[in-house]
Amino acid sequence: MSKAFLSCVALCLLIPVGVRAGVAAPSPAPMRDDSIQPSFDELIADAKKTMMSNPQVALKSARKAEMFAESHANFLRQHDAIATSLWLEAEALTRTNQVDSARPVADRAINLAERGGKITKLNGDLSLTLARIGNAKGDIALALKSYQRAYDIFARLNVPRSQAIALQGLGSIYDEAHNFNHAISYFQRASEIYPQDAALSLTAKNYLGFALLHLGRYEEATKSFQDALTIAASLHSPFLKANILANIASVYAKRHRFADAERAADLALRLLGKNDENGGAPFVWGVKGEIEYERGDMAAAASDLDKAFRGKDLTTTVASFRDFHETAYKVYRQLGNPALALAHSEAFRRLDDAGRALAESANLALIGARFDFTAQQLEIETLKSQQLKRESILKEARAATQRAVLVAGLLSSGLLILWISWRHMTVRMHRSEISRANVALTQTLAERDVEIARRTEVESELRQSKETAEQANLAKSHFLANMSHELRTPFNAIMGFSEIIAKDKLGVAGHGKYVEYATDIYASGSNLLAILNDILDMAHIDAGKMVLAEDEVVLGDVVRRVVEEFDEAGHNAGKVIKVAGADRDIRVRGDARRLHQIVVNLVSNAVKFTRDNGAIVVRIEPAEDGVDLIVSDDGIGIPSDKLGLVLQPFGQAESAYARAHGGVGLGLPIVKSLVELHGGSFTISSVANAGTTARVHLPMERVLGCAQTTSAAALAS
Repeated sequence: MSKAFLSCVALCLLIPVGVRAGVAAPSPAPMRDDSIQPSFDELIADAKKTMMSNPQVALKSARKAEMFAESHANFLRQHDAIATSLWLEAEALTRTNQVDSARPVADRAINLAERGGKITKLNGDLSLTLARIGNAKGDIALALKSYQRAYDIFARLNVPRSQAIALQGLGSIYDEAHNFNHAISYFQRASEIYPQDAALSLTAKNYLGFALLHLGRYEEATKSFQDALTIAASLHSPFLKANILANIASVYAKRHRFADAERAADLALRLLGKNDENGGAPFVWGVKGEIEYERGDMAAAASDLDKAFRGKDLTTTVASFRDFHETAYKVYRQLGNPALALAHSEAFRRLDDAGRALAESANLALIGARFDFTAQQLEIETLKSQQLKRESILKEARAATQRAVLVAGLLSSGLLILWISWRHMTVRMHRSEISRANVALTQTLAERDVEIARRTEVESELRQSKETAEQANLAKSHFLANMSHELRTPFNAIMGFSEIIAKDKLGVAGHGKYVEYATDIYASGSNLLAILNDILDMAHIDAGKMVLAEDEVVLGDVVRRVVEEFDEAGHNAGKVIKVAGADRDIRVRGDARRLHQIVVNLVSNAVKFTRDNGAIVVRIEPAEDGVDLIVSDDGIGIPSDKLGLVLQPFGQAESAYARAHGGVGLGLPIVKSLVELHGGSFTISSVANAGTTARVHLPMERVLGCAQTTSAAALAS
């Protein structure tokens, strides 16, 4: 068979120093003097051009390039230029069978190439050269290690063609070790990584076919050789086609498809021609001898084998003739020619022993490589263990920090809640004082006829009490109105840190209940901030500092936006919010943001006091003297004796269900105040356990008409 002969031919096409299209080689380092650059480049180009055809000439050019680079110190990276020259020199020495001289040259080139600390394609090419030196010297361990390093470098640099070359080299070592399954995987990967290069694909398919043949997978071997034949045809090389056809004929013979085998072998001979300039005919005749032997025609087999070994010294034949020697031994023994049979038997034993020794050497190298790999993995695992230990210490420190932040956040939240509660109690105390003063005033007026003598004194006391109460109320409103920054600043830290922990931006999701606690802090902070905003709004209204904008607003847009916000935030969980009425395009003049706040408070109140699966309906209706916005629900309702209370600040209806839903009782009072600032009126009606209806009425002077297109520009502003 023609495995070795064809592989040698294909190998020449794989050396990455040729001048054909698609073959790249490292360029020398740039020089400062432009007049020097062409001389060095010409020497490098000559070495590459003649490497395949005349490696002796290539060797001379490479050595001249080395001397040139060493004598010109003005190279920007002189050591790279010298390394490139030495690489070509080592290649040429290897090709001229001066392997012992090639090794130190390659080692010197590698040292120079690694001096800069940066891995380049030259490092990978030098590893390939070192692998070929190892193959030539029979140092399988060196070849294996060098092919693996070359592959790693080319993979890091993303050079797929060179990756494929390194993989084929690794596959050939496994093939020599008779580890055909691993060899097949390497050859297949090489074909997949870079299928564009015909020479690479041809070699991979050829090697793959032989590996499959050794495993007895004849149909797959035939397919692989046929793929190789198609590639050889695209290269327009009759010699390559002939050798592939010889391989196909050999597989057909083993499958007892003798007619197909004979046709393939005869076509191979025709392609080689009578002169057989490349020396491929002996391999084909050897295959024909195998075919005739499998057929049982010993005379025809002997005739073909005589042509295969014509002019050959049976004591010096190469490994490619090993199987032919075995066939010849069997044929000549059956034909009664013991002397010739014995000569072929000894030749077969010689080549078989050499092959076994090579396989054993390759296997030992592979075992050594696996041992090295295991040692490296152990070292890597040790380093990983140390890294995990360091990460554990870091996580513990981070957890301690998070605990401190969490405790600080909880304490801050608690203190803030206590402070706001104290302020709320203070306000209520002032209001109680005002109420008591009003009672005293009423009593004084009722008794003025009787207490006329004390009127001056009483009026003085009353005036003083009233002034005290008004000053207290004014101080309260002024304090709340001007403390927004100081009140909100603590929330920024509390909500900011709690949001970071809740969203696990610090990577502590696995540590206890930090995320759960942080989520609770963030939710509580959000609720507290909403309450604070309501208190500040009420303070502005009480102080008379609430100023309305005069926007043009489409009421339907306001309602639609509020419903969308509730749906997106999930605040209406378990309840259905419907928008009814056909008059959604009515436009009014008013403060868009405050109208939005009115609808939010009414819908929020309805959602809060509506049972699961309940319904809330929002309706816009024209009226004779303006327009009404109505929000109704089918919730728990409000007792009739509490309707007046819920419209007073902090006057939430006192029921177990109301307390369960929280709030400080400012939503409806703020709505009432904002509606009245718009010149309208706010009324609420309710039936206990049947539902509540809240009605906002805006006067006719606020109504502008109907909008044909929905626009929320004013609201968005």
